[in-house]
Parts: sequence; C-alpha cells; structure tokens
Amino acid sequence: MLSAVDAHGEAVVLAGPQAKALATRLKEIPHFCPQCESPVIVKAGEINIPHFAHVSSTSCDSFSEPESPRHLAGKSDLFQWITKTAEAQMEARLPDQSQRPDILTGRIAVEYQCSSIPASLFKERTDKYTAKNLTPFWIYGGKAVERKGTYIKLSPFQRLFLRYNAQLGFYFISYCPDRKMFTIFEHIMPLTPSLCTASCRFAKVEDMTFPPSIPFKAAAPFPLQAFFDEKRRWIDQSLYFQQGRSHPFFKAVYASRRNPYLLPEFVGLPVPSGMSIRSHPIEWQFYLLAEQHKRPVEDIIRSRIKAGHLKEQPLPLAPDVTPEAAAAEYMALINELGISNATADSSTMFHKLQKEEQFVKVFGEKLTSRLMF
Repeated sequence: MLSAVDAHGEAVVLAGPQAKALATRLKEIPHFCPQCESPVIVKAGEINIPHFAHVSSTSCDSFSEPESPRHLAGKSDLFQWITKTAEAQMEARLPDQSQRPDILTGRIAVEYQCSSIPASLFKERTDKYTAKNLTPFWIYGGKAVERKGTYIKLSPFQRLFLRYNAQLGFYFISYCPDRKMFTIFEHIMPLTPSLCTASCRFAKVEDMTFPPSIPFKAAAPFPLQAFFDEKRRWIDQSLYFQQGRSHPFFKAVYASRRNPYLLPEFVGLPVPSGMSIRSHPIEWQFYLLAEQHKRPVEDIIRSRIKAGHLKEQPLPLAPDVTPEAAAAEYMALINELGISNATADSSTMFHKLQKEEQFVKVFGEKLTSRLMF
C-alpha cells in the first residue's frame, strides 16, 4: 500500500518523484495501517517503488490482495495524474469501512486492477460503490490485450472492464506503468466468442485529462463479409475440437435435420448487446428462431443460459446490456430487415456463398448502420 498514518493520525502518501527520499526519512518512524491500525513498515528497495507493508500477516480486509510492483507503480502514476487537476485521496477509507478504493476523488472511486478476480467480486465492488452514490472507475492494468491479426482477443476478465457509450460503443481503458501510457480500445464488436473488431488509440499519461475526455472518432465500417467468414471458421473449429454431435447447438441443429453450414444468413448476425453472451451468435439466434412461437425470446435466452447451453458474459459497467436485451435487439433487427423466418436453408456451400454475397448487397448497409456508434 502507498498510504499510512503516523502516531498522530496524519496521513502519509508515498507517491511522486520525492517518494523514495520521503520513504528514507520515514523508515524509523512508527506508522500504522489506516484501516486495521496494525503497525506497518516502509519498504524502499532498488527494485520496487517505495511502499508500506504490514509488519506481520494480517486479516486486514482492505489489502487482502497482494500488491504487485506493477500495481503499486500504476497506482502511484494514476494518483499523480489525478492530483494535477483535482483533489484526491490515496487508498481512502469510506465511512463504513466496507471498501477502500485505490484512489478517491470527489464522487469517483478509482480502481486499478492488475490481477484477475472473479466476476462476482468485480460486480460486488461495483455495486457497493454505486449504492454509496460513488461512480466506480475501473482501469485495467493486467497483461496486454492479445491480438489476432486485425482482431483483438478479450478474455472474460478483460470484458468486465467494458463500458458503453453512444459514440464510442463498447470501450476499454488500460494503463501500462512501464510505458506511462493509456490504451483505449473503442467501437468493440464481437465476431466470435473470443475475437472482436476494435479501433485502438494510445495516450501518454501527461496528455490524458481527468476525468478522461476521449475525442469522438468515427468507427470503421463493420466487415460483414468477414463476419460470415469467421462464422464458418468457428463451425469448423467447434466440430473438430468439441466433437460437435455432443455440443448442445449442433445436437439441436442435427435433430432438426439441418446442416449448421447451410443455415440462413440471418442466423448468427452481430448485434451490439450480443457482447453479453459469450457464445457464438449462431447458437443463441438459432435457439430463438426455433422456439419463438412457444414463449417470449427473453425466456428462451435465459433458460438456455440456465441449462448451460449458452454462456453469459457479465458486464458490471454496462448493466443495461444483458442477454435479454440482445434477444430483443436481434428480433427487432429481423423485423426491420423484413426477413421471414421461413426462409429456406441453402442447398449447397456454393449456393450458400452466393446467398451471403447477395445478403451483403441487400442488407449490408442497413445492418452496418445499426452497428456504428
């Protein structure tokens, strides 16, 4: 941790260019954890940045997660960044002492998260801040986002940091203390359960405002044909690696005497709220169209998640983006395009490719406009 109190209850923060000199002066002075009041010592070696550490093992809830050198460095950088333009407290104690944000500035609770934590804990912390009328501002600090050619690959943990903005679409902010640089991914749209398209920009910490003000940048056209290509690749890989006949989706397709490669083009289309479902769109949209005459689409999607046929992606920072919203969004898209569920499957792969090409010509512009933010 970077903050402690002395014997008089005065707060001391080890951050900024003078932190090491200050740490050297404080080494022989007693300091205490502001939360559990246990003794802490100053650590200021040649590798890690200066910080405080509990003298002995402790059950202090505020610092139950070990702080890595990366986390300490990033937290120090972010504190200096914020305090250039606003008042802030490092590791501030909230009145009920139930939480301790890395940095508190006004009504904004800044959390710099480097290590992976369960989605349930991420959501719990977020909800607790919201209940206190605080705005949780999570910044990702873990390993770099993986790139796959022109796409990015977001892990389930990284997706927890996604926010939604009418102009930026889904976006994601990370900070690297080694490079003193923010990375902003925006206009993020899922192609498969793991791959996404996205625009990317970088900003030096000294050039970024607080709160962040990200200039609007028009999204690049969504590659609808690439989406069809990735859908075929996903079917190939799923059948090869997952023994498709035991997969709930493929079992349902084969039980209806259909071929997953030859389903109509509108089965498996991208919709923005689809980010909340960590299964391929072809899966959940097939279920919706097959059962929509039996019950509401919202019930279909939720029951399939409960049965384990679909995977839900929690989005604590975009609470309105849910699987139910994705189901409603998809059915609205089908109605807007004037597509009938009675449309026949393709007879051959050659026929399928022709129909995909025609689909892009007829519906590509309208569909793409719905995906642009």
